[in-house]
Amino acid sequence: MIQRLTSLFDRRPRTAEDWLARMRRPTVPARDQAAFLDWLEKDDNLPAYETAKASLAGLAPLAGAFEGDLARLRGRKPVNTGRRILIGGLATSAVAAIAVLMILPGLGPQSADKGAVVYASAPGEITDLALEDGSRVTLDADTQIRVRFEDDARRVVLLRGAAYFDVVHNPARPFQVAVADRNVIVTGTRFTTTLRRNRAEVSLLEGRVAIGRHDVGKRRSLDHAVMLAPGQKAVFTPGLDRVHLSRPDVESATAWRERRLIFHDAPLSDVIAEAARYADRPMVIADPALAKTRVTVVLPLTGQVGLIDRMDDLLPISIERTSDGRALIRAD
Repeated sequence: MIQRLTSLFDRRPRTAEDWLARMRRPTVPARDQAAFLDWLEKDDNLPAYETAKASLAGLAPLAGAFEGDLARLRGRKPVNTGRRILIGGLATSAVAAIAVLMILPGLGPQSADKGAVVYASAPGEITDLALEDGSRVTLDADTQIRVRFEDDARRVVLLRGAAYFDVVHNPARPFQVAVADRNVIVTGTRFTTTLRRNRAEVSLLEGRVAIGRHDVGKRRSLDHAVMLAPGQKAVFTPGLDRVHLSRPDVESATAWRERRLIFHDAPLSDVIAEAARYADRPMVIADPALAKTRVTVVLPLTGQVGLIDRMDDLLPISIERTSDGRALIRAD
């Protein structure tokens, strides 16, 4: 009898269907988010979760027909049931590990910042940090983050720039990084985040991360977030739903940590925009046509003053230092 009562009140999810129901709730506690990530990494849980999603998606036509029948009986128009039934499933295999869709509600930048600590790096400066839990963070040049640790979560907001995170594993306190209007949720892993102008990126080196929206006041759906596999990068524009997944050159994506910038067949405009954050003055391309020139180059980041001179030597350009403090770039 005691065992039966224990089973009755033990509400921890055990099956894929259990987790699917749990993660579709309007709010999901941080401990459940962390437990879900751990559950996905074990055995064959990922394909089982995909199967559960596909099965639920198959109920959508039935739900629509049922709603239509009720509407006719009540003399009103049927409502859109697309938000009530989880639509879709993962089309790719678990081996490919393209994406598991999930929303992690109630996260994101917090309005109350009591106890938060702000860390920043200057232009041209790369800074290594050790957080209180033992996690390591490397700030790229001209980067700012806000950190606040709580009993059940470790929260970071990327305010600008790029950062590399090596997170200590702790399922009881998931590590959450807000990037624009998304949250990156992990329990322990290595990844980089970037936020510059109207573009945000998340690149995963090790472990798993989940990327979800944090639209305040809206019901969350598992179909609007992505779980990355190692070697994947997610690129998105703040305010838009679409997330583009790719498998970039990891060495190039993280080269700034080794004080290098690596470009493969990149437009010169991209090279200059990235290098300008490490230079001692603004850099301006004088000829718009030159900006489209594609180049392959490795730029060493060993000092602000010398960077422009090295670019002059390594790229098909000439650089003039003007009296108003700029670096004017022309074709060589």
